[in-house]
Amino acid sequence: MRPIINRAGHDYETEALVVRTDHSDDEAWRAVVELVDQPDGEFEIRSHFVDDPAFIGASPDEVALSTVAADPALEVVFIADAATMRGDHTLLAISTRPEVLDEGDEELGCTFRLLATLVNEVHVNLAIGHLDFWEYAYAAARDPEAVLRW
Repeated sequence: MRPIINRAGHDYETEALVVRTDHSDDEAWRAVVELVDQPDGEFEIRSHFVDDPAFIGASPDEVALSTVAADPALEVVFIADAATMRGDHTLLAISTRPEVLDEGDEELGCTFRLLATLVNEVHVNLAIGHLDFWEYAYAAARDPEAVLRW
């Protein structure tokens, strides 16, 4: 069992949670942190990074369970996995909520990949209910590499 992620003192609406599950490349991790924290003229960037070896190899479900146990209001968790540590440094977004679809809607799943620079924008929009997770998942699914890039 993975440890519970302590979110005490962190705001679920304004602080994106990024959990590192791959520790193979510290330089790539530093690049990911820098990209996630890249200033955005529209939003204040505040992120909560979990860089704990206890999460090495953790599955998305394990990370989600470790998160909602301490912060049930959180809508999304971002995972820095092996794929994140190479190429464009895309992170895996995981919904902590079951998606409710109307009959006949296509099942998109509860994960999608996105550019690190979009983490905070996606997090805030989900936290305030401006957009739903499935809308981001749909946009990512339309990309040839299945990555949210807007």
